[in-house]
Amino acid sequence: MIEILESPKHVVAMKITGSVTADDIDKAYKATDEALKSNECVSFFTEIDDSMGLTIEGALKDLWNGIGKFGKLSRFYRAAVVTNKGWIGALARVEGLVFSSIDVRVFSADERDKAFYWASEAPEPLPKAEDRAKSVHLLQTTSENVFAYEINGRLREKDIKEAVEAMKPFLERDGKFNILARLKEFNGFDLTALFDDDLAKAKYRALSKVERYAVIGAKPWMRNLIELISPLFSTEVRVFDPADEADAWEWVGAQQALLAGK
Repeated sequence: MIEILESPKHVVAMKITGSVTADDIDKAYKATDEALKSNECVSFFTEIDDSMGLTIEGALKDLWNGIGKFGKLSRFYRAAVVTNKGWIGALARVEGLVFSSIDVRVFSADERDKAFYWASEAPEPLPKAEDRAKSVHLLQTTSENVFAYEINGRLREKDIKEAVEAMKPFLERDGKFNILARLKEFNGFDLTALFDDDLAKAKYRALSKVERYAVIGAKPWMRNLIELISPLFSTEVRVFDPADEADAWEWVGAQQALLAGK
């Protein structure tokens, strides 16, 4: 059962006990939609009792409704999850990685008040449309075998499409090439961009075309994820701190063109 709790207007607060059905999922999403009507951003507080269990019907309903919320992710600010169940806490942390624009934190049951206070803090205002400048910038290099780019801001579908289009000549010619990515300020991504067909094709072709991939300035969670999955692919991936950028350029075999000779 999901019980909607009293909370500030910008917070969707709930307590979950026992079996969670499709009707319960509907109740939670309706509460979210109501909060979004009168607030630019909303946060979540979820207290999960040890007796919680999700029915198959409820899981399918949660998945279906969740897909419909992809376009609203930028309006979700914080999510506090109160639980003593280790697997739920781990799942919440994974969601925090995937939906990186949302600050997800897990609290134990004895930290309930702390969690509610944290979730209730006023959200930061959304950036105005005119402030959302291009977030992917191509970097000129001294080698025709090195594709380099910088990310500064939130990745949108348009940004990803432009980067994929610029990479196509590297993917279509013979031989392998290296990539360097400088993460100046990575503020998450629009999840719908990951389902772009051109991006999927480029990622598949890059698996056999990219020899080395240098990432500069990855956040701790991103560094851990890269180091976890990189052994699964033939591409050699290395993460560098910003202070070691020169080493990253040397590793991929190039320099940034404007810095060449300095």
